[in-house]
Amino acid sequence: MNDKKSIGVWSYLMSPEARLTIIIPILLYNIMFWMSGVGAALLVTAFYSAIVELFSKKSGSLSIIALILVSGGIHYLYLHGYTLFGIHSESVFLSLAGSLSVIVVFGFYSLIGKPVVRTLAENARPKLFQLPVYGTKKYIKVWQEVSLGWILAYAVKGLAVILFAKDMPNFVDYFVFIGAWPLTLVMIAFSIYWPSYRWSDVNKQHAP
Repeated sequence: MNDKKSIGVWSYLMSPEARLTIIIPILLYNIMFWMSGVGAALLVTAFYSAIVELFSKKSGSLSIIALILVSGGIHYLYLHGYTLFGIHSESVFLSLAGSLSVIVVFGFYSLIGKPVVRTLAENARPKLFQLPVYGTKKYIKVWQEVSLGWILAYAVKGLAVILFAKDMPNFVDYFVFIGAWPLTLVMIAFSIYWPSYRWSDVNKQHAP
């Protein structure tokens, strides 16, 4: 990742939009979860998301909140006795819930033509709008490819969690760890470098 990309992402994370749609809802959910439980956390976060939706100026900005709500909803069901694939360990179940959340939310936004990563990337780096490839079919297709990459990666992770939980329960916690923030970092890197690679031919054609 070069400095310009890093600065762009960091600037976005420090922006009012990111505070409203990423930082505050994550903090709000976790604070309410520890204070009053997952049910209250879901209700407060849902209420907050409704307010943000009324005032947000950027389309598709609620994708992170949607991830929180879907994952929290699955966790709520778990706490009330519902399990998936016979998984009873809470940490393992939450790992699977995280995968399902990514699949559902990324899939939904891709179907409506607003891939999650595209929205976040364009908010973080407005210079994307100035690229020669912007607005072309290839530009749109590449962001769908990135979204599909996330969906497939987390589908494989979810399947692996299920298999490890059933066949190698002594090792499942190690895999849960690898499938948490290390996988997220890998997918963020993929989301940065794959579009650059796919657009390189178009950018070369328009280079001065």
